Amino acid sequence: MGLFRFCRLSLQAYAVATSATLVNQIKKQNPKLNFEPKMTLTVFDLAIGLQKNQPELKEKLNEWIETNIKNGKLNAIYEKYHGEPIPQEILNR
Repeated sequence: MGLFRFCRLSLQAYAVATSATLVNQIKKQNPKLNFEPKMTLTVFDLAIGLQKNQPELKEKLNEWIETNIKNGKLNAIYEKYHGEPIPQEILNR
């Protein structure tokens, strides 16, 4: 995480370049800082790693993901831990 502090006379501004998850944790620990996202530098894909010789497990996981994207549960899980909905860039893949 990069934390940058800019000072101009007596005013101070803080800028953070990090994941949305960490920004949300900062906001919870110190609400007075009042961080808000201004721009997204990049969206990181989240993935599950499997051994190549487990096609049945891959199929079950893909079914679970598809089902829970459609019914909103996967987004609710993502939002619980990241504080925002699943980025559209990820859903479009």
